[in-house]
Amino acid sequence: MHTPQNPSAERGTGWALTVLTLCAFTLGTGEIMIAGLLPEIADDAGVSLSTAGLLVSSFALTVVIGGPVLALTTGRARRRRLLIALMLTYVLGNVISAVAPSFWLLATGRIVAALAHSALMPLFFGIAADVVPPDKRGMAVARVSLGFSLAMIAGLPIGTALGQWLSWHATFWAIAALTLAATVPVAALAPDTPGISAAEDQGRLKELRVLGDRRVQVVTGITALAAAASFTAYTYVTPLLTDTVGFGESTVTVLLLLFGIGGTVGNLIGGRLTDRSVLGAIALSVAALAVSLLLLGASTGVKVVAVAFLFLFGAAYYAVIPAVNTRLLNVASRQARTLALTVQSSAFNLGTALGGWLGGRVIAEGAGLRWLPVVGSLVALAALLLAVGEVRGERRRTASREPAVRSVPTPSAAAPAAEEQASQSAH
Repeated sequence: MHTPQNPSAERGTGWALTVLTLCAFTLGTGEIMIAGLLPEIADDAGVSLSTAGLLVSSFALTVVIGGPVLALTTGRARRRRLLIALMLTYVLGNVISAVAPSFWLLATGRIVAALAHSALMPLFFGIAADVVPPDKRGMAVARVSLGFSLAMIAGLPIGTALGQWLSWHATFWAIAALTLAATVPVAALAPDTPGISAAEDQGRLKELRVLGDRRVQVVTGITALAAAASFTAYTYVTPLLTDTVGFGESTVTVLLLLFGIGGTVGNLIGGRLTDRSVLGAIALSVAALAVSLLLLGASTGVKVVAVAFLFLFGAAYYAVIPAVNTRLLNVASRQARTLALTVQSSAFNLGTALGGWLGGRVIAEGAGLRWLPVVGSLVALAALLLAVGEVRGERRRTASREPAVRSVPTPSAAAPAAEEQASQSAH
């Protein structure tokens, strides 16, 4: 029987989730805003556009390394103190970038911020799960994740506009100020208690066995390749739209907003497709990503068509995300879900770094910006091959189990076999 929740408790929960969503928005904006500021930073710092792209790669690689390391080394720290320390570290990283007189000091600030970023999101999700009843945890985590979608829809274009209106320094100052403002309310939500016990800390090391699961390896590989395909083009989307397609800087802000809207639409569509078939949704969304990138590169001479494929690019990439995350939860749910999700995040950021580097190499070799989406499309095709192979492999495994189920002579024996088959199919 459902017991109605106290209205004041509901308001408190709503406030807590709002604060956590704001924190996710701040971190998400701080991570992706650099894509809209690369031309200004490159000109001001006196470096090439491909060198400026290293700011994306260095941030992502820091998250790749820092996330798992901090997850395994800070588990016993007191939650509130750890949260405050990480929030202030994120502020420090953005302040360093804001005042940086040189490109390399700017890159140092990005690395400091990325290190804090890699450990903050798991804390936010943990707090969200703690402030709601167990049957509401999925909703709470989804609510916090909304902050990243809002960062793409609103944070990126606002940050780009602020950087173009004042300077790119102002955008970093704004992120630092917003993080500082959110530190007090989010710290109040964190329990002032130790983390996991020593026994639990030792047990977490055993979770590393999940990395040997072939299905986990495949889905993280698809995640990394899809991210690399997207960020080969997206890292340099601003110069692509201005120098190649021919839009003005003020219009780019609107186009980035359109890309974010496409991402929101794609995320919803991807979720619905995933409910029907997880592996089918992965294959279909990755195929759409490859096609949209190829057509974006082929249509840079026609503004209206290029805008349409930019929207589809955003929709296709964000349709991949719910599908790969659901697949990972399915195959790792009985082993090490938390560590698997950390590895998934690292795979995404590794792909981001690879895409930024690959796009920079394309530019450095003298190829035009229009070739960035085309190269990204080729990377997406590699992800599609992995996805199609996994679909076929799953069908073979399912077919091989069916004769065993049919051969069971009695209903009493068939029931457990059928239940086991359904459980394995879910994974």
